[in-house]
Amino acid sequence: MKIETEEYDLRIKVLQDAIKLSSLDVFVITEEESIYYLTGLTYKSLERLFILVVWHDRIIFIVPKMELAHLSQVKNIDSVVTYSEYPAKIGERWYDVLITFLEKNNVIGLESKSPFEIAELLQKNNFSITQCDLLNKQRWIKSATEIELIRIAAKYCEMSLSQLNSTCYYGMTELEVLGIGKHIQKKIIRDTEFDYLSSNILVAVWPSRISHQPHGIPVIGDKLKNGSHISLSFLRVNGYAAELERTFFTAKPNQQEKELFNTMLEVRKKCYAVLREGISGEEVDLVAKNFLEKEGLQNNRMHRSGHGIGLNNHEGPFIAEGDPTILKENMVISIEPGIYVEGVGGFRHSDTVRITKTGYEQLTNWPDDIERLTFTNFNPIHRLKGWIAKKMFKIK
Repeated sequence: MKIETEEYDLRIKVLQDAIKLSSLDVFVITEEESIYYLTGLTYKSLERLFILVVWHDRIIFIVPKMELAHLSQVKNIDSVVTYSEYPAKIGERWYDVLITFLEKNNVIGLESKSPFEIAELLQKNNFSITQCDLLNKQRWIKSATEIELIRIAAKYCEMSLSQLNSTCYYGMTELEVLGIGKHIQKKIIRDTEFDYLSSNILVAVWPSRISHQPHGIPVIGDKLKNGSHISLSFLRVNGYAAELERTFFTAKPNQQEKELFNTMLEVRKKCYAVLREGISGEEVDLVAKNFLEKEGLQNNRMHRSGHGIGLNNHEGPFIAEGDPTILKENMVISIEPGIYVEGVGGFRHSDTVRITKTGYEQLTNWPDDIERLTFTNFNPIHRLKGWIAKKMFKIK
């Protein structure tokens, strides 16, 4: 499955109509995901900028000369223009080309993550620049095809946890977990029209050693022993992303761990109970915040309750205080309120969820109860494989 040419054409038309109704003369786009969204083209810019310049009635693409053959396939752009190199002599640089096309314009929209050098160039040339979120808001509401592509990514997330759950054991190393990601990537290559540049496969576990740190860094020698671990399947498959996380155990949880796990389940349920079209992201987040404050866990809540998912694993809208965005049908988000207690562990489940008119649809479906997320089987074959892997990589 892929996005058809007609959908890319429609996306550009919707954006151009929005530009026409705005105060902008032109919109300058440099983010890779945004260019992919409008054209379907994949590339890696590195230091060489790729720039879409969009007016209400035309669109041009400024690219490095060395990429012209690769990018000439684009069909919904009025013209593709090249610059020499980065750096290059005066007259042949990307900014010489860009200024030539902008000289009769005044108000220029930039994405929030546009490189500083673009904003600096425009300011030096006396253009009026403004941060523009027209394209972000357009991207947040997914088409039927986009939702199906996210469903596909979600299924591979489930496959990742299925393999982890069937092989994990007390003493399993992070090295063995990372091998699951390689297996999933091979399956995606076999099963789909794999696009390496628009895919990212991360399957990992935050072991109990660092599970109280939401973004701690595991090492390949980490072992799954006592305490709460958090599994992560964080995938982008041929352009579209999904995520699935579960708190799990490889030894019988103690009473405190059970209580924190169940509190995490309860705060999740409260978020889901209010989730629907018409509520704001920050209202959902406040439900989680207020509940955890009543439980005396306000200092153990370290992040927002979710975020948007689409071409990127993390994008708007955010399920967080400070984001008043009203959720709409076919927005896709994560729901992942967490609890983190140093010396005990982290407790977080995350699912990929589509907003509907009356509620939500969970696109990742995986057990969330403590009984089915406690793995104490002996697993002699997997232990043997793990022993061989530890020997090969000299892990003690």
